[in-house]
Order: sequence, then C-alpha cells, then structure tokens
Amino acid sequence: MRYALISDIHSNLTALKVVIDSLKDDEIDAYICCGDIVGYGPWPNECVQVIRNLQETSSLFVVVGNHDWAALELEDITKFNEDAREAVIWTKSQLSEENKEYIKELPYLVKEDKFTIVHGSPRDPLDEYVLGVSIFKSNLKYFENNLCFIGHTHVPLYFFSGGEVDVGGGPIVDDVTITLDDSMRYMVNIGSVGQPRDNDPRACFGIFDDEKKEVMIKRLPYNIKKVQDKMKEYNLPVFLIERLQMGV
Repeated sequence: MRYALISDIHSNLTALKVVIDSLKDDEIDAYICCGDIVGYGPWPNECVQVIRNLQETSSLFVVVGNHDWAALELEDITKFNEDAREAVIWTKSQLSEENKEYIKELPYLVKEDKFTIVHGSPRDPLDEYVLGVSIFKSNLKYFENNLCFIGHTHVPLYFFSGGEVDVGGGPIVDDVTITLDDSMRYMVNIGSVGQPRDNDPRACFGIFDDEKKEVMIKRLPYNIKKVQDKMKEYNLPVFLIERLQMGV
C-alpha cells in the first residue's frame, strides 16, 4: 500500500488543498495524519472538514495533536507562548460543536501491524519534541513495531536504530527516499503541511510505500500571501503571519 503522510496542518487550508490535490494522481491507498489539524491558521473548521472527508472517502489513520486538544480546553495553554495562546483561544471560538466533537474522539496513538502513529512521541503522545537521537532512543521501548510516524516539531527528520548501528538520524530533504531495513527500527517526522520550521516555507508531506519499504518527504509551494491576508483579516498575531514566508 501507498500511504500519504500529513501532519501539523494548523488550519492552513491553502497548503492542505495543494498537498491533497497533488496526491490525487499518485495511487494513494490510505492517509496518515499525525495531528494538529488546527491552531495558528485562519481556517480551522475547513481543515477539520477536509480530514473528515478523507475519513469518509478513503482509509485514514489520524491522531490528535496538542493544539487540537488545546482548542477544546483539554490541554493547559499556560505553557504555550503568547502568540500560540491567542491563536488557540481564537480557534476555540471558531470551531463548530460538531468539529469539536470530532477532535475530542481522536485517539492519542494508533498502532497498526506495520507502523505506530503519534503526534509528539510514543512516550508522551501530545507534548514531547523528538529533536535528537537521545530522545528517540529513550522512546524505543514505548512502541513495538519497527516504524513510528510523528509530527509536532514541524521539521522533517528520521531516526534509526538496530543492526550494526546503535542509533543515528538526520533531516530529510525534498524528494530523497529513505529505504527501510526490516532489521532496523525507525521514527519518521513528517514535517508540517501548514507551518514548516526548517527554513523552507513550502508545504511538507510524505509518501510511505510499505511494499517497497520506502519513505519520501516532498515539498510544494503554495500561496502564502493568501493565508497571510486571511490571518490579518482575523487579527491573528503578527509573528504567526510573518513566520509563514520564512519557514520558521
């Protein structure tokens, strides 16, 4: 099967549409979403609806993210920075009751035979940032299969352990394919559709082919100004608006 990998959409409908449209002719069998459908951006309901439509029309594996949870007042937002808190409060005011109920029912973790899905990490599904090999290594005992997909950091990375290699990892650049070895264990961060933070503002997503045992991260440009203009219309924080064009 070929899986489309998306994460950290953050209410950026323009970026999400570009990604979904690009996958229509790519023989995708199922979708994997590592959470944070909402937060930061100007289209929370619309982005939730796209994910719900995927669930109705395709095979979809999706988990909840910390910003999704925060928009329901189920996550402590005092640990968020001021701009993120403001965006969370605004998002909560915009979400329909139906979409709130949908988010509320999303699981923290999905375990399938071939992969595990979480937002942050298997050890702390909502809040832990896996940015280095030491944190990856500490999480190995918290998932059983040899592949775990994560999001949360907005940076496409992969980590590996096993065989003759104790532990390693690094960034994943556009259109580079990672071939998986059955004797190894992996954690792959998909990056962010709606708010990348690796100095590349293009929407980030991936494709996983479980027969070829390959993961590829891809980047696509989208109309950032359109998103910024809509954010300005809603008086969302200036920094959140400006960071989109810088990819930080």
